[in-house]
Amino acid sequence: MKNRLILKPLKKGDIGNIMNWVNDPEIVKNFQNFKGFTRSEELKFIKKILKSKNDRVFSIFRRSDGKYIGQCAINQISPQNKLGRFGIFITKENWGNGFAEEAIGHLLHIAFSKLKLHKVWGVCWVTNKKAWHIYQKLGFKKEGILKDEYYWHGRYHDLIRMTVIKK
Repeated sequence: MKNRLILKPLKKGDIGNIMNWVNDPEIVKNFQNFKGFTRSEELKFIKKILKSKNDRVFSIFRRSDGKYIGQCAINQISPQNKLGRFGIFITKENWGNGFAEEAIGHLLHIAFSKLKLHKVWGVCWVTNKKAWHIYQKLGFKKEGILKDEYYWHGRYHDLIRMTVIKK
C-alpha cells in the first residue's frame, strides 16, 4: 500500500475544508441528500457524527505537505454483525492521482485492524466503471445488482452492492 496519505479522525476544525467541496455540484452530483448546506448545518452534522457510535469519519491529508484532499468513512457500523458501509469523497483538484484507492486501502486497514470488522460493504452506480475498477483492485466482490435502488433526476438507477471480507 502506498503511503502518500494520512487519515485523521474528523474534528470540528475540518469544517472549512469540508465546506470547500460539500456544495460543489460536480463532486456531489450523484447524491440526493446533498442539496446545498450552510456552514451551521454542516457543523451540526459533524457534531452528530462525532457523537455517533456507529460512524467513523476521517479527513484525508497528503503526507508530503499536509494538504486536505477529502473525507472517507465507515458508517452504519453494526457491532453485532461486525460490518460497516464505506464512503469516500476526494476534492476535484486531486482526482486522477490514485488517492481514492490509497485512502480506501487505509480505511480498510482501520476497519479490519482497529474496528475489528469482518465485512465492509458499499454501493456504486452500475454506470460508474472507473469506481468499480478501483474497488475490484482493492478486493471488493460484487454481491449483486440493486435494481431501481436510487431515484435521482427523474429516473431510477441500479447500484452495485459490493463487499470485502477480512482475510
